[in-house]
Amino acid sequence: MIKVLVLTVCSILSVGTAVLASTAIAVDGDVFNFGEVLEGIAVVHTFVLSNIGDETLLITDVQVTCGCTTTALEKTELAPGESVDLEVTLDTAGFGVTIAKTIRISSNDPATPLLTLLITGSLKTPQRYHIPASDLNYLFYLLVDLRAPEVYAKAHLYGAINIPFAELNLWFDRLPRGIFIILYDQSGSDADLAAQALIENGFPEARSLLGGFNEWSRQFKDKFVLTLREEE
Repeated sequence: MIKVLVLTVCSILSVGTAVLASTAIAVDGDVFNFGEVLEGIAVVHTFVLSNIGDETLLITDVQVTCGCTTTALEKTELAPGESVDLEVTLDTAGFGVTIAKTIRISSNDPATPLLTLLITGSLKTPQRYHIPASDLNYLFYLLVDLRAPEVYAKAHLYGAINIPFAELNLWFDRLPRGIFIILYDQSGSDADLAAQALIENGFPEARSLLGGFNEWSRQFKDKFVLTLREEE
């Protein structure tokens, strides 16, 4: 009888210990209200995720609704007591007067396998002359003039930066990736080679202006051409 009682007590303690030994996810605040901003202004907030359990917490997935992006977590496995920052950026362009967006965190927390975070607030209507930074990012392209500096100085397309063809390889680690890079020279021959070189080096959006500066001038004369003024 005593033996049975001891075994029963041990079983209860084992079950209790198993229940206590678990992961538990927590956040410093599951709702962030940013107040009121102009529509088109990005809202950035950092949620702090913590493991308040006594077993390793494994964060398996981070899902966001439309308009939100998150930075990659520095770590997805948190020992007991550890924390990690989750930075969320909300693009408010095109959402009207009020906005509420959710972020869902999946983990191996048995009590809260899906933690839901909320970003909410109000938007003010921008002026007609405003353009959101996200729109500019979408429209942005880089125009590169491959001709010699003295030729570029005399006349070039508005907005073009000058990178002489022979120096292009020195810019591979400086040029932005993920946008259109439009290259031109006088006739288009160097630009063709430059575009091919950029594509081979991780710039798939690189393009050569067909016919170069000569073709632009033939079709559009001095439209969008910045010329050097003669000194008086």
